[in-house]
Amino acid sequence: GERLIAAREGAHATAAVVELVAGGYVMRVNNYYTLGGTNNVFTERNQTVIPMLTHPEPESVFFLGMGTGITAGAALAFPVERVVVTELLPEVVALSRAHFGPWINGLFEDPRAVIHAEDGRNVLARSPEKFNVIISDLFTPWKAGTGNLYTLENYRNGYERLKPGGLYVQWIPLYQVSERELAIIGRTMDEVFPQVTLWRGDLFAERSIAALVGHKEAAPLEPSAIARQGRRLASQPKWDGAFYEALALRHYAGNVSESGIFSEYPLNTDNYPLIEYLAPRTHRLARTGEARFLIGAYREDFYERLRTAVPPETDRYLAQLTETQRDYVRAGHAYSRYMYLKSQSGRRDEALEYYQAYERKLGSSLTDLLVPEGISLDLIELDHNQTPEAAG
Repeated sequence: GERLIAAREGAHATAAVVELVAGGYVMRVNNYYTLGGTNNVFTERNQTVIPMLTHPEPESVFFLGMGTGITAGAALAFPVERVVVTELLPEVVALSRAHFGPWINGLFEDPRAVIHAEDGRNVLARSPEKFNVIISDLFTPWKAGTGNLYTLENYRNGYERLKPGGLYVQWIPLYQVSERELAIIGRTMDEVFPQVTLWRGDLFAERSIAALVGHKEAAPLEPSAIARQGRRLASQPKWDGAFYEALALRHYAGNVSESGIFSEYPLNTDNYPLIEYLAPRTHRLARTGEARFLIGAYREDFYERLRTAVPPETDRYLAQLTETQRDYVRAGHAYSRYMYLKSQSGRRDEALEYYQAYERKLGSSLTDLLVPEGISLDLIELDHNQTPEAAG
């Protein structure tokens, strides 16, 4: 029932743009692995917007992985000076250019952006440049060869490529890892970066993503930076600072370094590539119930342990926030719990209590403005009505 829009066969892979039965377009590799699509515009943009809102001056950004280009294109909505994008598969680059133009914010035309059809780890390793933000894409941890993107050596290289105050953002699909794999990656980053925090990429009930963010320095979040970057977003000072603060802070999950929640786990290194072997094992055993992905009750239990270890009122990363701003963090916790309980039969009344807590923490005006999925499309004024055929 799907419809093939375009395909490219190359030495690296066969890549295709496919129209889904339910509508929308995805990029697919070897008719199996989906790189993203237009139905996930919210979450794909969140991967850029969330870290960009929290950095005081994100002038230069490096993307390790591109896929459709929707995530990288979101950086160009900010007044950045340089965006460097890497993508291993040249076939994917070609299809993004030909068919995803309406959703990537001028990524291939903007003079601030440069795209390398090369291995991102190698490009970053040899780069003479340093960046304010490095965003490592939402890879599939169990896919062969991906494990080297989560190693100690790669994170050390990323640390060296960050400017002072820089952020290394590692996105992870929680629905494809167990807590063990997440913990190993988090422990490995914590070995390199003086501070690691965890952010939700969405507020969905399932198939959620999260970001482990390595900070070049251990310093508190500057709340004024969120309002400042928000007003710069697509040059639209449309709302006051509280809107952007709530937009970002409700995605904050906790302080990994301060909690010590991953301290007992081993490091993932090039010589001992634990993720390369453990993630495929988890993926296989999850089908029989012998392993569990970090979803549903397991995800919520993990979030609860993290925020219990370091609640917002004692989290040193949140030290400069007002009580109202900390309530935006608490609102995110409440909404995550609400979405999980709402999906469980017989728990709707309990879910409603958490939604009411979410409304109280945000306030009625912000509750009406903010969409749960993330960055509102009307913040970035693009033409989303074109089809890939028209764009191509």
